[in-house]
Amino acid sequence: MAILGEIRKKTGLLIVVIGVAMLAFVAGDLFSDNSIVRRLFTGDPNEVGSVNGESITLAEFINAQSNMGNNPNMSQNQISQQVWNALVSQKLVQSHAEKAGLEVSENEIWNFMAQQYGMASADELKLQVGQIKSQMEQGVPQAGQAYQNFLMMFENSRPNLMAQKYMEMVNMAVLTTHKEAKFQQISNIQQAAFDYGYVSYEELKKKYKVEVTDAEITAYMKKFPKFYESEASVDLSYVYFTNQASAEDESIAKNSLTKLLNESVSIDKVNNITDTIPSFANATNDSAYVTKYSEKPFNSQYITRKEIESFKTQLPEEYYEFLMNGTVGQIGGPFKTGDAYQLVKISKTKEIADSINSSHVLISYKGTDVAESQGITRTRDEAKILADSIASMANAANFKSLVSQYSEDAGTKAKDGNLGYTAHNSQSLVQEYMQFLNTHKSGEIGVTESRFGFHVIKIEGVKNTQGYQFANIVKEVNPSQGTSDKNFSEARTFAQEVQGKSLNEFANLAKERGFNYNTSDNVFRYSPKPVVDASTGFGNDRDNDILKWAFSKDAKPGSTNLFTTANEDQIIVFVSNKSPKGLAPIKLVKEDIEPILIQEKLAQKVNEELGANASIETFVTKFGAQKGSASTTFFAAQVGERGQEPKVAGAAFGLKPGASSKAIQGREGIYVINLKSIGEKPNVEDATFLIEQLNQAQQQKLNQQLIPSMMMSADIKDSRMDKLDRQQM
Repeated sequence: MAILGEIRKKTGLLIVVIGVAMLAFVAGDLFSDNSIVRRLFTGDPNEVGSVNGESITLAEFINAQSNMGNNPNMSQNQISQQVWNALVSQKLVQSHAEKAGLEVSENEIWNFMAQQYGMASADELKLQVGQIKSQMEQGVPQAGQAYQNFLMMFENSRPNLMAQKYMEMVNMAVLTTHKEAKFQQISNIQQAAFDYGYVSYEELKKKYKVEVTDAEITAYMKKFPKFYESEASVDLSYVYFTNQASAEDESIAKNSLTKLLNESVSIDKVNNITDTIPSFANATNDSAYVTKYSEKPFNSQYITRKEIESFKTQLPEEYYEFLMNGTVGQIGGPFKTGDAYQLVKISKTKEIADSINSSHVLISYKGTDVAESQGITRTRDEAKILADSIASMANAANFKSLVSQYSEDAGTKAKDGNLGYTAHNSQSLVQEYMQFLNTHKSGEIGVTESRFGFHVIKIEGVKNTQGYQFANIVKEVNPSQGTSDKNFSEARTFAQEVQGKSLNEFANLAKERGFNYNTSDNVFRYSPKPVVDASTGFGNDRDNDILKWAFSKDAKPGSTNLFTTANEDQIIVFVSNKSPKGLAPIKLVKEDIEPILIQEKLAQKVNEELGANASIETFVTKFGAQKGSASTTFFAAQVGERGQEPKVAGAAFGLKPGASSKAIQGREGIYVINLKSIGEKPNVEDATFLIEQLNQAQQQKLNQQLIPSMMMSADIKDSRMDKLDRQQM
């Protein structure tokens, strides 16, 4: 009761306590991942970016990434950047197309998809898709996945068709007028003759010690901010420790093969089993022996010694000599090949086809390259029926006439369908055709299919040679667990030693110890450029993790981290510098901008020296300029042997005869010119022949530059670092 009384006295406190509790409850919702307040400060967690205010959602990005599939030749960052560029381009084109009033109807998509599948009409495709859907509803295995794949392809076709329509519309607007064509023709013919004085920039720099400051470079970038915008970037230094096999590891691998040269006894003390292992030479079944003791499967293929000759430069000399001169049953090795040892036995020998002479009748169908070029409309089923019927009636006597009557291979038809002798391992013919040649005997006739259509093939003849079957027992030389542990321990010790050190200390310590030290500057979060220089041969699959860490708030200049690759290589990464998004770091653009500003300053100095009455003579007197004469058209812009100089040509056609120019900034130096004469403009009656040529050039230029120019002018926000990295951490 006493407590209740106290509560009554302090109702104001009770209200405050309840209010705080309610505020905590509400705040929990307000600051949740999807709350309005959090979105206000951090943005929508389900959005990885936007283009002119239109979202690129997290789901959209991940779906596009998964559609690309796994590409072993591309890193995760390269895939991410390719997907991003594709989505941004798609959004830009779609928004411009919609503003232009373009639409893509369902019928257009069906017709487009029917063409992709090589079908005669959209109705044929709809019928087949309907059958797949029906099979899915009946629970037929894989039908559901096939139907979903089609729906995904159907939807993905919409933006592609929209982009195609938009580009066609834009290209229709690229027109060259007759006046432009005439101007081009005049520019190709009309000549301007002039004298000139020339001094190279290198000579002028000896006279004027001009310098360019960082502030001047920044000011220049600010004049053209869109051209010098840069993503956030980092400068990294790193040391890597390769997990490579030791001499002891190599010796163990070699000895394990050497043991197989003699009979041995294996004792399993745990299971109390004693097993006698026959020598490789005494093995009764080479295939089974290789399967049991080799790390690579048995290869039953027969190889000719002529084929072995082609690998001579890739094999150790003693290995090559054994393969070329050994006899059946003989064993060679162990031989070291790359990162493995091999014990080799010449297992068997027999005559095999060295080359096969064949003829064929080709029957193509709609969708193949041959059909497209010859206007063939038959379906695949119709082509198969025809090919089978030709094969059933074909024989040695009538094959040439069947070629003449039916074959759609224009290249061999004139030779009675004959392809001549083809090596049994030739890569010049499609795989399916070669498979037939290598599995049929002389005189046999049959049918096979390739991307060109159905081939009715007749084996005309076979040339045989001696083939050899080799049994290879392979033992790869891999680092042992002890070697890997030692490598990791050495890397971890170094990582601990450099914690809190400066960049110079990090670099010097690595070099003193003889470690593999290198740098990677101006790296973007999703840069396709690998962090570790590819020329080092160090295989790094941790780029995404390294950059995710380097761009995180926790990683500051001076931070270090240790990463382990899938191969158990170790890499210690040091953040040298971090640059925010905005104008590019000066060191990144200095090499491009500094020469431009130096040339501008040198031209200014020359003009100041020459004064108002500039002339070639004054230029020669004051600067030791080289004199010369030239004649050029406006379009060619050729200044004798000095090559193309568009600014000089432009100045020449802008002067009156007898007049001199001020200093002109050329490609390699400064010019002063005096115009002697400009030829009469030719009377161009008709330059129609140029219009198509100019149209094509302009359309090609437009197709190359339209998307990049759209991107440059668009408001693109990339929040992948904030959203994707947060999702993955």
